[in-house]
Amino acid sequence: MTDQTLTLGWTTAQTARALRTYRLVLGFNMAVHVLIGLACIFCSGWVSRMAGLPETVPVGWEKGWGATLILVTALYVPGWYKPLVSHLPNVIGIGGRVWMALIWLFCGGGFLWFALFDGIFAVVLGLLYRKLLTAQLMTHP
Repeated sequence: MTDQTLTLGWTTAQTARALRTYRLVLGFNMAVHVLIGLACIFCSGWVSRMAGLPETVPVGWEKGWGATLILVTALYVPGWYKPLVSHLPNVIGIGGRVWMALIWLFCGGGFLWFALFDGIFAVVLGLLYRKLLTAQLMTHP
């Protein structure tokens, strides 16, 4: 009986740790998305210059992309807040990052930085989310 309690306590602690790590990494990614989105809106052209891209024509295109990035990031909030309950935003978010990494990769040039950013976060978040779900599953013997 004691062994099961210790094991159950250990797996519960593992789930809590995995939850904290996942939320920290996802929260960081979301914060970066919001900052990039705000930079696109308020410092139009700056993001393009930083990525080594030509000026956007029309100028509103970058502002619209920034606003869309903020909107999409807001849709991830339920998945950040309760990742063990709100599976869909997390799964779609990870898949969306893979999709965008491929799109940016095929665009080439300065978009390769965007591909690298989305690709790395897709892999890291995918692995962390899998670890979280596995840890949570292990708390139910």
